[in-house]
Parts: sequence; structure tokens; C-alpha cells
Amino acid sequence: MKYLIIGLLVLASGMFYFMHQSNKASAERLKQAEIAHQQKVKAEAEAEQNKLKMAEEAKAQKIEVDSKIKNLQSKYQMDYLEAKKVVESPEMSKDGRAFYVGLAGRWSDAFKVANSTSRIALSQPVKDMQQIKRDLEGRATETACEVKLKQELLKSYDFAIDGFLQFMQKNEILSTGFINASSIFQENANALIEYC
Repeated sequence: MKYLIIGLLVLASGMFYFMHQSNKASAERLKQAEIAHQQKVKAEAEAEQNKLKMAEEAKAQKIEVDSKIKNLQSKYQMDYLEAKKVVESPEMSKDGRAFYVGLAGRWSDAFKVANSTSRIALSQPVKDMQQIKRDLEGRATETACEVKLKQELLKSYDFAIDGFLQFMQKNEILSTGFINASSIFQENANALIEYC
């Protein structure tokens, strides 16, 4: 009987030991599950904060773009989507800027010379203006803004050249109208240049 009691005690001790180990393993699993749950909650909170931050940044960027669009539309008559394409287009390259600066200088000089030349000697200044226009036509555009700028400059140059041709043909009224139209398109191009 003594061995039976000792056997039962050993068996009971073994059961308590295995139950203790099982509880210890369960507690460890629960602890790891709790840590994993906390990490998941933290990650979800961070993701939500990032999403809110990105939404705020997108909203601020949209406000800035809308402001630029309204500013552009106040200077130049164009619809919202066209203005948005111009505002959101990447900046023109340094080579592009240098081209347009050089072109503007050449055009300004040619226009001044043509404007102060007598009717009979106007053919060479007009020829110079036509060459400047051809140089612009040959320029490959890189951005949506540059495309619009080029279109406006070409219209301006066309009207100016036609104005001087009409002046050569003694059509002063048509000449004045064409020169005025040229200056309007030139102002449009000047409004666009700061966005390119």
C-alpha cells in the first residue's frame, strides 16, 4: 500500500508538473498573441495616420494647384482642364528656357526694326521675322505648358507678320488689327511663361 500511495503521489506530482508546463505554454502563447494583437493595432493606427496625412497633403496640393489655376485663368482665358494641364506640367528644361529667351530677344529686335522701317524697305525685317517664326515651328516641345506657349507665340508671330505685310500693301486698318491681335497673343504667351 505504501508503494501505491507513493505511486499515486508521483503520478499526482507528474500531473501537476505537466499541467503547470501546459499552463506556462498557454500563458506564453497568450502573451505572444497579445503582443501580436498590439502590434497589429499599432500598425493599423499608423496606417490610418499615414492615410490621413497623405489625404491632408493631397488636399493642400489640390488647393495650391487650384490657386495657380485661378491665377492663370485671371491672366489668360482658358478652361479648367487646360489650365490644370499647364499648371501640373513639369518645368521646361534649361535649354528650352534659353531657347525662348533668345527667341524673345530676337523677336523683340526684329519687331522694333520692322515697326520703325519705311514701307518700301520693310521686306528684309519681315523676312527676319518669318525666319524667327520658322525657328519656333521647328522647336520640339517637351511639356504641355510649352505646347500652349508655342501655340500662342506662333499666333502672335503670324498676326504680326500679316500686319506688316498688310502695311506694305497700304492696308493700314487691317495692319493695325493684325498688330493688335499679335499683342494680345503675345500677352497670353507672357502669362504662360511663368508656369513653364
